[in-house]
Amino acid sequence: MNITVNVDMTPEELRRVMGLPDVQEFNREVMAQMLKKMQEGAEGFDPMVFFKPGVAGNTDVFKQWMELFGKFGGGVKS
Repeated sequence: MNITVNVDMTPEELRRVMGLPDVQEFNREVMAQMLKKMQEGAEGFDPMVFFKPGVAGNTDVFKQWMELFGKFGGGVKS
């Protein structure tokens, strides 16, 4: 038996349903800081420095998402 469910929602609505944080302000701040550093010509500037605090301690998050979506797709059997 196959069941198909279609859900019509915006990316914002999906983000809220999934319980994901709103990172728009974070992205704006990171980009503003990166642009400022690039315009100043800072030596040794590493853009990844800005992203490390946002992802620190979340090393397994992507693995968990892949497992979750794999279960929906039938790729992972419990």
